[in-house]
Amino acid sequence: MGLRNKMFIQHAVTIIMLLAAMYFIVNYTLNKSMIERDTQTLSQYFALHRIEALKIVSDKKISMNQLFSGTYAPFIASHLSANSNFQVQLFAPDETIVGSSSDKENLLKRDDIKAALQGQSATVITEKDGTQFLTYSAPFWYEGKIAGGFRYLLDLSPNMETLRQMRTWFVGAAAGCLVLSLLASYSFASFLMKPLHALQRALKRVSIGDFSSKIEVNTKDEIGELAKDFNHMSNALQHHIELLHYEQGKQKAFYDNITHEFKTPLTSVIGFSELISKMQRIEDVQECNHYIRKESTRLLNMVEELLQTSLKGDEAWRIRPEKVDLGALITDTLRILKPTLAKSMISTTVKGSHFEVYLDPKRTQQVLFNIIDNAIRHSECTHLHIELKEKEGRGTLKIADNGKGIPEQDQSRIFLPPEDKQDRVITQESHGLGLPLCKQLMELQGGEVSLVSRPGKGTEVQLIFNKEMPMKALLQN
Repeated sequence: MGLRNKMFIQHAVTIIMLLAAMYFIVNYTLNKSMIERDTQTLSQYFALHRIEALKIVSDKKISMNQLFSGTYAPFIASHLSANSNFQVQLFAPDETIVGSSSDKENLLKRDDIKAALQGQSATVITEKDGTQFLTYSAPFWYEGKIAGGFRYLLDLSPNMETLRQMRTWFVGAAAGCLVLSLLASYSFASFLMKPLHALQRALKRVSIGDFSSKIEVNTKDEIGELAKDFNHMSNALQHHIELLHYEQGKQKAFYDNITHEFKTPLTSVIGFSELISKMQRIEDVQECNHYIRKESTRLLNMVEELLQTSLKGDEAWRIRPEKVDLGALITDTLRILKPTLAKSMISTTVKGSHFEVYLDPKRTQQVLFNIIDNAIRHSECTHLHIELKEKEGRGTLKIADNGKGIPEQDQSRIFLPPEDKQDRVITQESHGLGLPLCKQLMELQGGEVSLVSRPGKGTEVQLIFNKEMPMKALLQN
């Protein structure tokens, strides 16, 4: 067997093994991530349901014993599962399911309930009638004792369908890649057996970093073709080196932006933690705890995103647009910034009706945090006026302050990237990253941002969102 055929077979076996390994890794990782996502979702629902149940008990509508009795538990379970895609069950300390949002007695196994009654949340995957369920059980602590527990049953059929579609696409793509790789391998093996000595001399020059060197061959036979290919490779290497420097600059900008965003959740966590010591009502303390957890989770997600970016080498912002109530997003943002606004003695008014637009909630909230934070830190304002309007299939959000305004000579450069501002001044309070990041995130969502300011009278920032899914956002997904 010739050397060319040996190389071809070896390459084919290697590619098949790599594709098989990738298949199992992708399948396992996707399945694991979906289970972890669903478990986290059910855990968050439990936290909300626990607060709601405690509120019912604290309002003295029912006692804690009645909460986990056969009389009230079925109604509470049905109420908690309304408008959700999972079943809710309540179980008593004797492992008896006293209430269920479904008429069916799903999943007779009780291992997760036993674990929950021992004080730990438990997640198991079980199967009944050919359908897999994710079962999440959590203990309900009250006055230092476990009064019962909540159990959630989530149908995993959508996850299985997603995995099936992934396998189909992966197998098709892998088959195409295999064919292309084998063709390339056969072609490469054929050319490799030709003028090796000339190539060796050229490679020695490349090894010392001389990518500008070219092989000068005047013949039109195979040696001439090899020389041409090598010259193309040398040019490509030079191009990739230049591209690498460019990508490193982009990655640095991304890291600058995301680390700049860390300060908002940290400020909110500190603010709410300071408020807790001043709270008297348990509901206020619970609300502060809710936002501390929410902002801590957001900070953790940002760290995870930074880690994933480092691992994958992909510094682009990921946009996931969905239909969102813009008014509700504003309300949630102001609640998170409430301690900071109160500390700065800044009042707010919100005008306009609620309506839905397409946006990425996480990225849009970053934009809002930056804009409002800029007003708090730099405008010396005492009031923020927020107005929402619908017009011609688009949603408009205006944020106006009554601060000192921005000088006219600075307004034209305020959205420029930091590298385009030669005289940018970096201080402890300002890095010049916030508003350029806002512009980038809005454009990635297919939206717009603009600013109008009058020195001495205040600044107004206008954000425009689409009421239909923008094509630009679709292409990013």
